[in-house]
Order: sequence, then C-alpha cells, then structure tokens
Amino acid sequence: MVENILLGIDGNIRKKTDFKRTREPAVRFRDLSHEEQDELIRKNPRYGNIVCRCELITEGEIIDAIHSSIPGTTVDGIKRRTRAGMGRCQGGFCGPRVLEILAREMGKSLTDITLKGSDSNVLLKNSRSSIKE
Repeated sequence: MVENILLGIDGNIRKKTDFKRTREPAVRFRDLSHEEQDELIRKNPRYGNIVCRCELITEGEIIDAIHSSIPGTTVDGIKRRTRAGMGRCQGGFCGPRVLEILAREMGKSLTDITLKGSDSNVLLKNSRSSIKE
C-alpha cells in the first residue's frame, strides 16, 4: 500500500531491484548451546572475546552490529542491537571496550564516537596515548 502511495506521489521513484524483504537474524551468543558456541568461536575467534559480562555479549556480536545492513554506529545503537551496556553495571565494564571497537571498526578516533548521534560525543579528549586510533 505504501509503495503505491509513494509511486502515485512521485513518478520518478523507482523500485529497488536488489531489495531484500528479510534480514538474517543476529547471532545471540548467550542463547546458543555450548557446542554451537564452540563452533562459532572456531569459525571466528572474536566470538570468544566477551565484551559485556553482564549480558554475555561478544566482540563478534558487536562487530556484526556495526557492519549489519542497518548498522549500529553509536554507543546507544550498539546497546539497542546487542544489549551491551544494559546489565547490572550499565556499561561501566564494557562501555570503554565498546568505544574502542566502534572506533576501530569505523576507522575513527575515540573522540569521534558518539552516544546517540551528533553533539553527543562520549569523549572530548583522548588522554591515553597508548590507545591506537
């Protein structure tokens, strides 16, 4: 119905030829059996790195969320897609690691990573020179 309405409003709109109606479900490491977890870690060792201990979220899950068809590019975006930072510590343990992964995967400085979009930078100055940006 929406498609027909939009086509009626603007005749220049064209249907996307490679549109995908469904998305592959995200991997939920904590919901897998031990055998499935072991197999996943063998295929991609980043699933063996637990980033969020409270919610049992792995580095692999965060990287998947960053590079998904609807990417999570902010701290809150990762939180909504993976639950990292939603446990008892509220991101006190995993927050810095999520920042590092976002910066690395997006090729940005730690100070460029935002909480929820423009003008919500998490860090204003990188005082740790040992962290590669």
